[in-house]
Amino acid sequence: MKQKPMAALLAVLLSVLVVSASAVGGGTGSSSRTVVTVAFNKTLKKSIVVDGKGRTVYMFTDDTGGKPTCTVRLDPSCPKIWPPVKSQGRPLAGNGIIASKLGIAKRPDGSTQVTYNRHPLYYYLNDTKPGDVRGQAFYQLWYVLSPKGTPIRR
Repeated sequence: MKQKPMAALLAVLLSVLVVSASAVGGGTGSSSRTVVTVAFNKTLKKSIVVDGKGRTVYMFTDDTGGKPTCTVRLDPSCPKIWPPVKSQGRPLAGNGIIASKLGIAKRPDGSTQVTYNRHPLYYYLNDTKPGDVRGQAFYQLWYVLSPKGTPIRR
Protein backbone atom coordinates (compact mmCIF):
# COMPACT_ATOMS: atom_id res chain seq x y z
CA MET A 1 0.00 0.00 0.00
CA LYS A 2 2.87 2.37 0.63
CA GLN A 3 3.85 2.18 -3.05
CA LYS A 4 0.50 3.60 -4.24
CA PRO A 5 0.82 6.93 -2.37
CA MET A 6 4.38 7.30 -3.68
CA ALA A 7 3.23 6.59 -7.25
CA ALA A 8 0.37 9.08 -6.86
CA LEU A 9 2.73 11.71 -5.49
CA LEU A 10 5.12 11.13 -8.40
CA ALA A 11 2.25 11.46 -10.90
CA VAL A 12 1.14 14.75 -9.31
CA LEU A 13 4.70 16.12 -9.38
CA LEU A 14 5.13 15.19 -13.04
CA SER A 15 1.84 16.83 -14.00
CA VAL A 16 2.84 20.03 -12.14
CA LEU A 17 6.16 20.08 -14.00
CA VAL A 18 4.44 19.60 -17.37
CA VAL A 19 1.94 22.39 -16.66
CA SER A 20 4.71 24.70 -15.41
CA ALA A 21 6.88 24.04 -18.45
CA SER A 22 4.05 24.80 -20.85
CA ALA A 23 3.19 28.00 -18.97
CA VAL A 24 6.81 29.19 -19.13
CA GLY A 25 7.03 28.37 -22.84
CA GLY A 26 4.24 30.81 -23.52
CA GLY A 27 2.26 28.51 -25.80
CA THR A 28 1.72 29.65 -29.35
CA GLY A 29 1.72 33.39 -28.64
CA SER A 30 5.45 33.93 -28.91
CA SER A 31 5.95 31.76 -31.98
CA SER A 32 4.03 34.17 -34.25
CA ARG A 33 5.94 37.24 -33.11
CA THR A 34 8.64 38.31 -35.54
CA VAL A 35 12.22 38.57 -34.34
CA VAL A 36 14.33 41.44 -35.71
CA THR A 37 18.08 41.23 -35.26
CA VAL A 38 21.38 42.41 -36.72
CA ALA A 39 23.76 40.41 -38.91
CA PHE A 40 26.98 41.20 -40.72
CA ASN A 41 26.39 41.22 -44.49
CA LYS A 42 29.38 40.02 -46.53
CA THR A 43 28.26 41.74 -49.73
CA LEU A 44 27.86 45.18 -48.14
CA LYS A 45 30.61 44.57 -45.58
CA LYS A 46 28.34 46.12 -42.94
CA SER A 47 26.01 45.07 -40.16
CA ILE A 48 22.38 45.32 -41.27
CA VAL A 49 18.92 44.69 -39.88
CA VAL A 50 17.50 41.24 -40.69
CA ASP A 51 14.70 39.03 -39.43
CA GLY A 52 15.25 36.15 -37.03
CA LYS A 53 16.02 33.80 -39.93
CA GLY A 54 18.70 36.11 -41.33
CA ARG A 55 16.57 37.38 -44.23
CA THR A 56 17.34 40.96 -45.22
CA VAL A 57 14.68 43.58 -44.57
CA TYR A 58 14.33 46.89 -46.36
CA MET A 59 12.81 50.33 -45.87
CA PHE A 60 10.97 52.28 -48.58
CA THR A 61 11.89 55.98 -48.83
CA ASP A 62 8.31 56.93 -49.76
CA ASP A 63 7.08 55.73 -46.36
CA THR A 64 6.78 58.68 -43.99
CA GLY A 65 5.54 59.04 -40.46
CA GLY A 66 5.88 55.33 -39.81
CA LYS A 67 3.05 54.45 -42.22
CA PRO A 68 3.49 51.81 -44.93
CA THR A 69 2.71 52.99 -48.46
CA CYS A 70 3.77 49.92 -50.46
CA THR A 71 0.20 48.69 -50.65
CA VAL A 72 -2.27 47.56 -53.29
CA ARG A 73 -3.53 51.16 -53.34
CA LEU A 74 -0.13 52.41 -54.50
CA ASP A 75 0.37 49.61 -57.02
CA PRO A 76 -1.10 46.10 -56.92
CA SER A 77 2.33 44.60 -57.64
CA CYS A 78 4.16 46.53 -54.88
CA PRO A 79 3.30 44.21 -51.95
CA LYS A 80 3.95 41.18 -54.15
CA ILE A 81 7.48 42.34 -55.00
CA TRP A 82 8.08 43.91 -51.57
CA PRO A 83 6.09 41.82 -49.04
CA PRO A 84 5.68 43.49 -45.66
CA VAL A 85 7.43 42.02 -42.63
CA LYS A 86 4.42 41.12 -40.47
CA SER A 87 4.09 40.17 -36.84
CA GLN A 88 1.22 39.01 -34.70
CA GLY A 89 1.85 41.14 -31.67
CA ARG A 90 4.82 43.29 -30.83
CA PRO A 91 8.02 42.11 -32.58
CA LEU A 92 10.95 40.88 -30.53
CA ALA A 93 14.32 42.67 -30.44
CA GLY A 94 17.25 40.36 -31.18
CA ASN A 95 20.97 41.03 -30.81
CA GLY A 96 22.02 44.52 -31.88
CA ILE A 97 18.48 45.89 -32.15
CA ILE A 98 17.51 48.93 -30.12
CA ALA A 99 14.24 47.69 -28.61
CA SER A 100 12.77 51.20 -28.24
CA LYS A 101 13.07 51.69 -32.02
CA LEU A 102 11.11 48.53 -32.80
CA GLY A 103 7.38 48.91 -33.38
CA ILE A 104 4.37 48.08 -35.48
CA ALA A 105 2.15 49.85 -37.99
CA LYS A 106 -1.31 48.91 -39.19
CA ARG A 107 -1.68 48.12 -42.88
CA PRO A 108 -4.83 48.96 -44.87
CA ASP A 109 -5.81 45.27 -44.78
CA GLY A 110 -5.70 45.33 -40.96
CA SER A 111 -2.50 43.28 -40.62
CA THR A 112 0.42 44.43 -38.48
CA GLN A 113 3.72 45.41 -40.12
CA VAL A 114 7.01 45.61 -38.25
CA THR A 115 8.75 48.98 -38.09
CA TYR A 116 12.26 49.94 -37.03
CA ASN A 117 13.06 53.57 -36.26
CA ARG A 118 9.61 54.35 -37.73
CA HIS A 119 10.51 52.68 -41.04
CA PRO A 120 8.01 49.97 -42.08
CA LEU A 121 10.02 46.87 -43.01
CA TYR A 122 9.73 44.81 -46.18
CA TYR A 123 11.31 41.75 -47.80
CA TYR A 124 12.39 41.71 -51.45
CA LEU A 125 10.92 38.96 -53.61
CA ASN A 126 14.24 38.25 -55.39
CA ASP A 127 16.19 37.70 -52.17
CA THR A 128 16.10 33.92 -52.07
CA LYS A 129 18.34 33.17 -49.07
CA PRO A 130 19.71 34.81 -45.94
CA GLY A 131 22.40 37.35 -46.80
CA ASP A 132 20.93 38.31 -50.19
CA VAL A 133 20.70 42.09 -50.66
CA ARG A 134 19.44 42.24 -54.26
CA GLY A 135 16.97 44.98 -53.36
CA GLN A 136 19.61 47.34 -51.96
CA ALA A 137 19.33 50.83 -53.53
CA PHE A 138 16.62 49.57 -55.91
CA TYR A 139 15.66 52.66 -57.94
CA GLN A 140 17.20 54.68 -55.10
CA LEU A 141 13.98 54.00 -53.16
CA TRP A 142 14.69 50.81 -51.20
CA TYR A 143 17.49 50.42 -48.67
CA VAL A 144 18.70 48.09 -45.96
CA LEU A 145 18.95 49.57 -42.49
CA SER A 146 21.88 50.01 -40.16
CA PRO A 147 21.53 48.81 -36.54
CA LYS A 148 20.78 52.46 -35.65
CA GLY A 149 17.75 52.33 -37.94
CA THR A 150 19.10 54.60 -40.68
CA PRO A 151 19.23 53.64 -44.35
CA ILE A 152 22.53 52.43 -45.75
CA ARG A 153 22.69 54.28 -49.04
CA ARG A 154 25.83 52.74 -50.49
